[in-house]
Amino acid sequence: MKKIYTFGLVAALAVCGCQKVEKSDVVSDGRYFTAMIEESAMCDAGDVATKTSLDASGNVLWKKGDQVSVFAGSTINEHYQVSDESDGETTATLQRVESPGFVAGGEISGNVAFYPYIASAQIARSSGGYVISDLTLPSTQTYAVASFGSGAFPMTAVASPSSDMNFKFRNVLGGLKLQLKGTPSIASISVAGNNNEILCGSARVTVSESAVPTVALSDATAMNVTLDCGDGVQLDANTATVFIIALPPIKMTRGFTVTVTDTEGNQMEIKTNKSQRIIRSKLLAMPAVTFEGPDQTPSAAVAVDLGLPSGLKWASSNVGASSAGEFGDYFAWGETEPYYSSLDPLTWKEGKTAGYTWASYRWCEGSYDTQTKYCTDSYYGLVDNNTVLYPEDDSANINLGGSWRMPTIAEWEELMTECTWIWITRNGVSGRLVIGANGNSIFLPASGIRDESYCDYPGESGYFWSSSLYSDSPNCAWYMYFDGYDVFAEFNNRFVGLSVRPVME
Repeated sequence: MKKIYTFGLVAALAVCGCQKVEKSDVVSDGRYFTAMIEESAMCDAGDVATKTSLDASGNVLWKKGDQVSVFAGSTINEHYQVSDESDGETTATLQRVESPGFVAGGEISGNVAFYPYIASAQIARSSGGYVISDLTLPSTQTYAVASFGSGAFPMTAVASPSSDMNFKFRNVLGGLKLQLKGTPSIASISVAGNNNEILCGSARVTVSESAVPTVALSDATAMNVTLDCGDGVQLDANTATVFIIALPPIKMTRGFTVTVTDTEGNQMEIKTNKSQRIIRSKLLAMPAVTFEGPDQTPSAAVAVDLGLPSGLKWASSNVGASSAGEFGDYFAWGETEPYYSSLDPLTWKEGKTAGYTWASYRWCEGSYDTQTKYCTDSYYGLVDNNTVLYPEDDSANINLGGSWRMPTIAEWEELMTECTWIWITRNGVSGRLVIGANGNSIFLPASGIRDESYCDYPGESGYFWSSSLYSDSPNCAWYMYFDGYDVFAEFNNRFVGLSVRPVME
């Protein structure tokens, strides 16, 4: 199963990872550095506090065994780690790990630190600061509970002069926060920019005492970052599980695509086609999304409460569909039967040889200006000033019965303004996941539009009738349109075949 989502994003907190070694020997030479978090850092302005791990209250903590590269007044890359006593503290003592022996190096005027420790890292002076090079931002990160994976979220600090042994660390990257509900177990999550942006690989970081760090990437092939979830992270059907991926501060001009894979090999793509910016020291947070397996869609329409102000409930599937992922039947506006077999889009229903034309349309005499019902202008036919379908002409009410009916255009617009619309592909069918304020959702497949015997834009665009006449030109009626970029109300000729999504009070 493969899915695709488009959505609006919100900047939130940054979190981090830690770097550990199985065993290391600490040099007891009396030289220690203090690693502190900037106390003035705020999540909504300026820096967010540097994080190696978080407690349940969101407090920032160092972890025992965190590894740091330190250039202590020289270009020699020395290996330091957080002391055992600093585990779980906001301020840590860094102790030097035993080095392999003498290494020649040049002198620099201050002390510079880089987390996590990278043995190949080198430093050179630059205008007003330093450039740390021979770094690698990993293409694969390891899942950590509500945090960044081990060593995935680098940070730097500069202390000057070299007699200053106190580091205040700043984050280098930003990140993406994904929230998933459901019952599957997640194996991996990958991120790629839609305009082939570089997201990992060979890097250099420019740092100074007075300015925020910047990162430059040079590997043109490093366009994908994957979060490895090991044996699988089990989702919860009711509470969202958080997955965080570190990314460089960058503007992804055509948006990005997140691909989620469960342990059974099913996939879901979460996608935005609009420009998105990853900001240093912040997270871009996606709304919570339910990851559904192939057999989890309802077999028949059920009423879904999306927490709308009107209290209106929306059906889980289209009229004529047996599941949320099926297109269902196509209806001309005000007609209650489709012209073709829903089991075979190329086969006309028994007794019907043509359809979705003015010649076949029920409420006219063969042309757009001979309307016999639902007309507000004599130029278009017989005026009755009816602007909303009666129940007997409502395909949702006739086919499903009970209190099901077609939504008005105002009700579609409420759905558009009160919910989050995300472009997805589910079981190979693209469309929009519509998420209510209460976290419940429905899926609207991009079923296209039927004109005569043709079905145009299936999998690319969704066209859903309302029950509202377009009174300025009553040969038309209102419908809701969407694709991967936009969602808006539009009107079209009443004879064309569109999908119908029922509602009930």
